[in-house]
Amino acid sequence: MRHLFFIALFLTGQLIYAQENSTVDCSTGPISTTFCYDTGLDNSYVFSSNDGTPLNLTIDEGQVENGWDEFIVYDSDGVTELTPTQPFYGNGGNLAGLSFQSSGDSITLLVDEDGSISCVSSGYTPITFTISCATCINPTVDFEVVSDCLNGPQFFLDVNVTDLGSASSLTISDNQGNNSTVNNAGTFQFGPYTNNTDVQFTATNDDDVNCSLTSGSLTQEYCATTLVDCGIGPVSNSYCYGNGDTTQFEYVSSDGSPINLTIDSGLIEAGWDIITITDSDGSILFQGDNGGDLTGLAFQSSGDTMYFGFQTDGSVSCQSSSTYSAGIDWTVACATCTNPSAEYAVIDDCANGDQFLIDVNITDMGDAGSLTISDNYSSNTEQVTTTGIVQMGPYPFLTDIIITTSNDQDVNCVINSNPIQLFACPPENDNCSGAIEAVVNTDQSCSLTTQGTLSGASYSGNESNCLADMDDDVWFSFSALSEVQSISIQNITGSTGNLGHALYVGTGNVLCSTLEELYCVNETASVSPDLTIGVTYHVRVFSVGSEEQDVNFDLCISDAPDNTVCDNATNFCGEGGALYGANIFDYPSIGQIACLYTTPNPSWNTIQIGESGEIDIQITQNTAFDENGNPIGAGLDVDFVLWGPFEAGQNFCEDGVLDQGCPDPANCPNNTSNPDFYPYGNIIDCSYSIYSVENLTIENAQSGEVYVLLVTNYSNNAGIIQIEQTNTGETGAGSTIAEIEVELGSDQTFCGFPEYEIVAEAPFGDYFEWYLDGVLIENESEESLIVDTSGEYSVVVYDQQCGSFAEDSVQINLFSESYAYTTDDIITCDDSSDDGIENFDLSIQNENILGGQDPNQFIVTYYESVSDAQQGVNSVETNYTNTSNPQEIFARVEHVDAIGSNSGCFSISEFNIEVSGAVPALIPEIEYVICDPLNINTNQIFDLSSQNEIILENQNIENYEFTYHLSEDDALNGINHLETQYQNITNPQTIYVRVEDNVAFDCFSLTSFDLVICRIPEGISPNNDGFNDTFELKGYDVKSLKIYNRYGKLVYSSTNYADNWDGRSNNGDKLPVGTYYYHMIYNENAVKTGWVYVNY
Repeated sequence: MRHLFFIALFLTGQLIYAQENSTVDCSTGPISTTFCYDTGLDNSYVFSSNDGTPLNLTIDEGQVENGWDEFIVYDSDGVTELTPTQPFYGNGGNLAGLSFQSSGDSITLLVDEDGSISCVSSGYTPITFTISCATCINPTVDFEVVSDCLNGPQFFLDVNVTDLGSASSLTISDNQGNNSTVNNAGTFQFGPYTNNTDVQFTATNDDDVNCSLTSGSLTQEYCATTLVDCGIGPVSNSYCYGNGDTTQFEYVSSDGSPINLTIDSGLIEAGWDIITITDSDGSILFQGDNGGDLTGLAFQSSGDTMYFGFQTDGSVSCQSSSTYSAGIDWTVACATCTNPSAEYAVIDDCANGDQFLIDVNITDMGDAGSLTISDNYSSNTEQVTTTGIVQMGPYPFLTDIIITTSNDQDVNCVINSNPIQLFACPPENDNCSGAIEAVVNTDQSCSLTTQGTLSGASYSGNESNCLADMDDDVWFSFSALSEVQSISIQNITGSTGNLGHALYVGTGNVLCSTLEELYCVNETASVSPDLTIGVTYHVRVFSVGSEEQDVNFDLCISDAPDNTVCDNATNFCGEGGALYGANIFDYPSIGQIACLYTTPNPSWNTIQIGESGEIDIQITQNTAFDENGNPIGAGLDVDFVLWGPFEAGQNFCEDGVLDQGCPDPANCPNNTSNPDFYPYGNIIDCSYSIYSVENLTIENAQSGEVYVLLVTNYSNNAGIIQIEQTNTGETGAGSTIAEIEVELGSDQTFCGFPEYEIVAEAPFGDYFEWYLDGVLIENESEESLIVDTSGEYSVVVYDQQCGSFAEDSVQINLFSESYAYTTDDIITCDDSSDDGIENFDLSIQNENILGGQDPNQFIVTYYESVSDAQQGVNSVETNYTNTSNPQEIFARVEHVDAIGSNSGCFSISEFNIEVSGAVPALIPEIEYVICDPLNINTNQIFDLSSQNEIILENQNIENYEFTYHLSEDDALNGINHLETQYQNITNPQTIYVRVEDNVAFDCFSLTSFDLVICRIPEGISPNNDGFNDTFELKGYDVKSLKIYNRYGKLVYSSTNYADNWDGRSNNGDKLPVGTYYYHMIYNENAVKTGWVYVNY
């Protein structure tokens, strides 16, 4: 299957997107466009003519990845391929000059890339092509860059017209504003153009706009041949070489003088990339890499010409590696004089600010009578006539300063320093006397490190076997805790990762002047020789190379690995997704094992499987890795044997457990030559090769299995072993456990359970510390813990073998179980609105719903739906107004500790609230009268319940409950009930009655009646003082009343008497003071007579 990929094309100033049918207007002429194909895109396009004319497609220039990315052109039917039989990659990947013509009015081109390398990712020449209507015959034109470097950094372009096609004349133009009309074949030169000018040509048929062609980008990046003008002075060059680079530069003097070539600065990949300096007669003056550092190399030709050439491999280069990205700088001059020599030292001037000075030490004047010293920062110069030191500056920190020393008598003798700068004031440990005391780990881990920096550091001057590679260094001291210590520089950040270090020991008071260097390596890790415990040693850290660096790092000093035997196999400790362990060096072979004919510097390790599945592993052995796990040091030959699987705790080092051969070691093949041989017995894989990277697969690995890995260090250099799973996250992939891991599981919540056992899953755990809410639980050090209290439990697990620890925490909630008991419905009566809506006090249900549970520990909340109750959301107030009648209410009971925990520790019950009808109807105020009392006191015993039927007035008395009260407020609130047998305290006395429905809650009415004792007053005093103003006969139903004076004369009479006689006659006259007699007929014709005294 072929895949169509996207390309973005620029068509006459318009952005064209892939798979759109772009139309070529035959009346306006050809379309030329350029694109650079990329991975993951649809690198295809379809063109159609506007008038049905066939189309011509011409590739002006361009490349595809040869052997991988196919170039395809389809005819108008979209099926027929116009390109040769696929796969087609042009001429070894070069597409220039290819041309195609469609049979119909459309044509399609695409690049079917393989998903890896592309034009964008690898810098291939973008594809430039021209689409035109086939209404004429295209001209044939070639283009050639012609160097003109002897006249300056410039070039010409020869346009070779070999065929005008169907044109009578052509117009040839470039994008620099030049054009020319030609009417015959031939070569036409344009230019000159300055180096790096992007020139593009168009050759157009003057008779038909559809017949034209466009060149690709044409330029000259640099002058391969340069004229050195001896009258002007030296020429400076810079070049960043690429992979597979064979570039050669030629220098010719203007007056026949010999040539001097001096390399000012530059690094090259040692062992792989070389330079060649060739004399005028072709003899080789130099060929090699000078250990990777070309700085300071100088050559002189025997004639007027010198050649400087590169020969590099196909991998690491200046263009592809940050290590060499600064490029190579050199100076070429006519050898008309002898160059001076100078050395440079950076002097901090921190006492006067963030600045520095440069001491220029003129060690040789050459043949100059005087020299002028200048810089690229200021116009200040110094002139010297003798050797010695000249101080230049001051200069601000982080400023590149180039010092130029010029022969005042001959412009050709000039030398330039490398860029010099100071990053900061020197660190306190810039010299040995200020060494910082470094922490030392008691195990093989780097859990403790000492921070360091080379920013602002200078060369301290102490003798060293690495002297040529030191220009900045800092010092640390430590007291040895082990006979063999591992020293490593980690977490390197800044301008370089290329650091080295040296180890020193002193005598007496360990004066820095007496230090003896034990060893020095241009690497970031080493294992010391035998040390004396308790003796102080010094570590010197420096950057490799001649340039000062702005670098921060951590220094780790730890116990050296002892896993040179199987019994001491160590667990790999994880970092950034990979597993790491220090390698072994300077240790003899332990013999032939499996496919390994020799096993120098054995490192025994274990790997534990986390999740089950296939495990693809890559083993890398290198002197250093960056923080992202990329190897940044020197690769070390890695060979290995892998055994397994074994159970955790199994003694795999016992004799006969690990298979040593197949069945003999000589029978075990290398997996690179026989990849399908393994596994054999418990040998999972075995390999030896010259490479620093090896790969293996553990099929169907099961969780908890342990595998044993033996890695050897054939290179015998200190370094680090990295093991990394390469199929992490893929379908069917398992996982490895890095370092120690502990898992307590998810948070747990229980209802009604008194205790819970927490188990710490930590296969490599040796010791456990348990905490409750951050407080250590004493005497608990096992992998499990039984708890009976809610809280956050955490554990710290230690792996003493790996020198690491891990921790995890879990929240355990042991909540009391709650119960929501059933309760009766709440029924109330309606008010006068009779709308079925009333207020309810839901809290009256709390006691019944709790059923004896402590209300201080258990909370009742109410909800309108069971869903809300289950979720504990949208609770309603206990003073609640119903929304329907009847309405179901849901009560949720939950322990106070569980509220808001989403624990599920709750219980729900339900009841109805209902408005049953109107309040009971009661008669208005009445009197309860006792006449002819048994005793003559004003207080009598009244049976209050005798009024019940009267009050209800024919309503069913069984449906109601009566209570009696002294005040209306007491009756309203239903408090302070009176006994039904009640003795009045005044006469009359008002009693308030509360009549409440037996079924409905809070459904009641109030009324009142007066308690009255029937007594005939013996006197009245009608003086309007509010006391005894009238002749009151309360309690008597008086039908007729007659009043007589003492002479028997009738002075007042009344029927249906209403207690209104106030001592006046019927005529309204005030009667005199005295005794009067009454005669009354009351009730059912009862008669009573007596006297009454009137006094005003």
